[in-house]
Amino acid sequence: MDAQLTTNIKADDQPSIHQIRHGFEIGSYQLLISELTRAEVAKAPSICSIPSTPDWFAGFMNHRGETVPVYDLNRYLQILDGNTAPQSWVLLIDDHPKTVGVLLTQPPQSITDPVLLDQACGDLPDVIRQAAGQVYEHQERHWVEIDHHRLFLALKKQF
Repeated sequence: MDAQLTTNIKADDQPSIHQIRHGFEIGSYQLLISELTRAEVAKAPSICSIPSTPDWFAGFMNHRGETVPVYDLNRYLQILDGNTAPQSWVLLIDDHPKTVGVLLTQPPQSITDPVLLDQACGDLPDVIRQAAGQVYEHQERHWVEIDHHRLFLALKKQF
């Protein structure tokens, strides 16, 4: 799921280039993976929990023979209720050995040609605001670009 450019041929044979980004939702927050960041989705892997860690740290999973830390941002942000769908997806961000996983209730979305907005990121939880970048619009929804390095470094500091 690297950031992609696709080419379509129009009726007049002039190619048009589209930028495809990937976004994911944590509760009501729409987060956009940084441009050119490698990402992949895995369906319901086995995660090994670690005793004496915060409940929002799901544990570690094996991905292609590599150990990957997995975070439950819904639990961290206390976005839990009886109506929440099960988190049966893991979004894997970045290349090994820097890969991190995020539990999701639904797979990431393709965001085609997002429009950069000239505005602040709005009301976000502190840990997300620390990692927030620019704000984009796609299909009348606002997406906040996230620096995953800053986000997971801030979470690691809370152990």
